[in-house]
Amino acid sequence: MRRVSQLFIALLIAVPFFAGFQYSTPVAAAQSFTGSAGRFTVYFPGGEPKQQMETVQLKGGDSTKLFEFWTETDNSNVSYMVMYNDYSPEYATGDPQIVLTTTRDGMVKGKTLVTDNAVSLNGVPGRAFTAKDDHWNYSVRQYLKGKRLYQLIVVSNNDHPATQTDQFMNSFSIW
Repeated sequence: MRRVSQLFIALLIAVPFFAGFQYSTPVAAAQSFTGSAGRFTVYFPGGEPKQQMETVQLKGGDSTKLFEFWTETDNSNVSYMVMYNDYSPEYATGDPQIVLTTTRDGMVKGKTLVTDNAVSLNGVPGRAFTAKDDHWNYSVRQYLKGKRLYQLIVVSNNDHPATQTDQFMNSFSIW
């Protein structure tokens, strides 16, 4: 009987591999996060996001403060990010889609643009696009509310695709 039990346990362990079964990486639990100063809410996979602020130089010598929030999952092979910054009036005037397209072009420089669509979030104009390079995939949504640019970015290694992109992107709200 003991030999049968040992054989049964060995089969339980081995059969999935021989049958082509693949164990999946557990899905990281999402955590609600509210960026009060940024006036947004989102569910971040992987727990509480890291945060930082940096000053970014703009063309013409002006600068803006870029606020960044992110989590990493799958052994740092997938990142979920929200960033926002406020432009001065001369940088975000006119058609919002032109501003968003210009920002998109800067982000995909050196990458292959795969998809690109105009979108909106409760009337706030936006763009949704994907891009790739030799090692990474990028899924991006940008929204321009007044002079504030919001960017949601999911970056995943080609060998470790992001599994929660839609949930992350669709959980985002601006208030």
